[in-house]
Amino acid sequence: MEREEHYEVDLRHYLQVLWWGKWIVIVTFVVAVATALAISYKLPKQYKTSLSLLILPPLSQEVGGQISGIVFSPETYKNLALAGDLLQEVIESVYPHGGGPSVERLAASMRVEVEKSTAKDFPGRFPLYLRVTFTGTDPHKLKELAQAWAKTFKERNTELFMSRTAQSYTYIEQNFKEIERQLQEKEKEKEEYEKKHPLALLQAEVDNLKEVYGAYFQALARRRQELSQAKARLEALKRALSQEPQYFSLERGLSREALAEFLSQRLTPKEIQSLGDLTIHDQQLNSAYVSLRSQIAQAQAEVASLEGEISYLEEKQQEVFQELQRKQAELIEAQVTLKRLDRELKVLEDAYGSLAAKLQEARIARAETAEPIKIVEAPVVPTQPIAPNKKMNVAVAGVLGLFLGVLLAFLAHYLQEGSESPYGYVSDEVTQDTAGNEET
Repeated sequence: MEREEHYEVDLRHYLQVLWWGKWIVIVTFVVAVATALAISYKLPKQYKTSLSLLILPPLSQEVGGQISGIVFSPETYKNLALAGDLLQEVIESVYPHGGGPSVERLAASMRVEVEKSTAKDFPGRFPLYLRVTFTGTDPHKLKELAQAWAKTFKERNTELFMSRTAQSYTYIEQNFKEIERQLQEKEKEKEEYEKKHPLALLQAEVDNLKEVYGAYFQALARRRQELSQAKARLEALKRALSQEPQYFSLERGLSREALAEFLSQRLTPKEIQSLGDLTIHDQQLNSAYVSLRSQIAQAQAEVASLEGEISYLEEKQQEVFQELQRKQAELIEAQVTLKRLDRELKVLEDAYGSLAAKLQEARIARAETAEPIKIVEAPVVPTQPIAPNKKMNVAVAGVLGLFLGVLLAFLAHYLQEGSESPYGYVSDEVTQDTAGNEET
């Protein structure tokens, strides 16, 4: 009974304190609600848009039950979605002239979730359902950011989720185009080289020069033989000439007429005495000598002619020989170069055929491989803001205001009563009830 009476007294006392400080409670409540309304109206409106991606397994898993693509953990997909360079590319595409958010701010406004039901039994569960939410103040830019992010994410990461054969398509295609270009250039190089150095024409020129050289060689052999014979004949003629005198000397005495003429003259005894030794010397040209001299002159002319002809033939033969050597060297070089070009062409053709087959396989694998990333929920322009929530803010502020007002009311009442009595506050009603109880 005593406890119940004290409880009733205390409860009435609290109500009296609240009634006494009702204005404090009301003012605090009104100020809290007004502040919440002011802040709610002052804060910018926040919008939210979202999109969903479905990451599919490689085709080989669907057909054969084995995963041939590259599989990552759910956290890896989140990290790929929030990669800094990817977000920077998204910002630059949406805000080409600047003024966009920073990479950190954009990452903070994004929320990436992987569906738990598919991530639970990783890595055996496919497909993965990736949901990305964008929050911001501009609803139209939010949609553009979401679309740009989805496009960039697909372009950057599609290759990661393909089978190895499909992944190698780009690499094989680049190598195939490079080999094809090299093959075309090599074929053109060979064609141009064959035009400048035709083997058939070079071979015909070499054969012709060989025939000309052979003809000069035979002619020189004949002329050298003729020259040898002419020199031998000339030497024989010279030897014969050396044995023949140029003139014959003839001695004869005086004829009778000359003697009679001398006798008819008056001669001295001494002159008459010399008549006994008187002989007449006479010279006669040797016809054999003259004939030999003529033959020697002819032989010398023939030798000189043959020597001149041989010198001319030797000069021409040397020219033909040099030209033949040059043409043979050109022919050999052309044959070696064409063989080298043929070998290089053979290597390029083999590589071209091999890459063509691999490219066809990669093209088929790429065509058969399902698109690994699909957008199953496209972003839309949000029409209703998600923040600030005025009703929620006012309700929370009202509750907090009431609590704060009650606290302030009790505090004010306590401070006021404490200042009046040094022993603290004692209610009049409590005193009267205590006195009544004592009388009883």
